[in-house]
Amino acid sequence: MRFRGFTTLFLLLIGSLLIPGAYADTTILGTAANFAVLGASAVTNTGVTTINNGNVGSFPTNALTGTGGCGADCLVFSGGAVVTATAKNQTDLTAAINGLSKLSPFSLSSSGFTAGNITLTPGVYSTGSTFLLTGGDTLTLNAEGKNNVSFVFLVGSALTTGVGSTVKLTNPGLNDGVYWVEEGTGGSATLDTGSTFVGNILASVSITLDQGVTITCGRALANTGAVTMNNDTITTGCGASLDISGGGKVKKVKGGSIPGPGTPPVSTTPESGTLLLVGIGMFCIVFLRRHM
Repeated sequence: MRFRGFTTLFLLLIGSLLIPGAYADTTILGTAANFAVLGASAVTNTGVTTINNGNVGSFPTNALTGTGGCGADCLVFSGGAVVTATAKNQTDLTAAINGLSKLSPFSLSSSGFTAGNITLTPGVYSTGSTFLLTGGDTLTLNAEGKNNVSFVFLVGSALTTGVGSTVKLTNPGLNDGVYWVEEGTGGSATLDTGSTFVGNILASVSITLDQGVTITCGRALANTGAVTMNNDTITTGCGASLDISGGGKVKKVKGGSIPGPGTPPVSTTPESGTLLLVGIGMFCIVFLRRHM
């Protein structure tokens, strides 16, 4: 009886391990998720760049400059290595770009979007041909403490962040994802000097990280061009909230949902008119208290 009971318990435990595996899907990035930096024509680095938990490689042209053992130009890894990328890595990246591009977005602009100090909640956003975060400004992505939520930004051509600008993720749950998808044929990204950034950059062409850029949770993945770095820091993450089917359609992960259109941004800095009204109100309160 004891043996039979043990056998039953053993089969139940094994079954519980096998069932989730039977329904497991490939994440939206597929094998490209193994990379912190993936180039197509080249990966070039100047100075000492730190890579946390991800590989670096390029396909179809395996041209890697400044990525060897540490000298004047080198990569310092904490989990990960320089590897030989494959066609599968780029095919998976193409599938992710195509799949995410088909999601229904909230349009921030039909032409080009310039972000100021604003806050966005989870969802899909389109920016027209360009997305610009002005130097010194902060874009806040508020995940609202929810698990498996996604921020997807569909940029027609150019993603640009100014000097010292910040994209940050607040109130994250488990397995939240941030994806910047440059879906145009000339899609490239440039993060200017000292930018702090969150999210996976999926560029149809190339990515340039200027000096001192920090990607705190994401990747730099270029589909047809090069990735260029300069004394930067890249820490992977923010890419586990969505799956993709064999047919290239975006699928939800267990406990999550396919993201729908986002919502209008909320300014995190009061406008001058609002500040004026607040000031007048405070003056009136003080004046009345003194004369009562």
